[in-house]
Amino acid sequence: MPSFILYGIRKYSLSEAKTSVESALGFFFSERDSFYQAGVYYVFGEGGEEQFVLKRNMDPFDGDPVEQDFVSYPLLFYINSTERPSELIALMANVADFELLRQEVF
Repeated sequence: MPSFILYGIRKYSLSEAKTSVESALGFFFSERDSFYQAGVYYVFGEGGEEQFVLKRNMDPFDGDPVEQDFVSYPLLFYINSTERPSELIALMANVADFELLRQEVF
């Protein structure tokens, strides 16, 4: 069953957070820019398979946080549709300023 994992990030620089994730997980994000994602955001992987998304916690329509339960985190890191949640959580455990907020199985 695929897992969906959310991290909150206390770093205020999206590029610093990007570098931390790339170093921990050993891949390089693609930079994207979209109004619906509140500007620049980073993606690795395709939708429908394991995918990693790093973005601001801001709804572009009203300026409120996307994740209302986690308003104190300016950045969010989503791990979507993974079959290896334990491995990824272990790899992320040593990344400073990243806090595991939610893990769901669908």
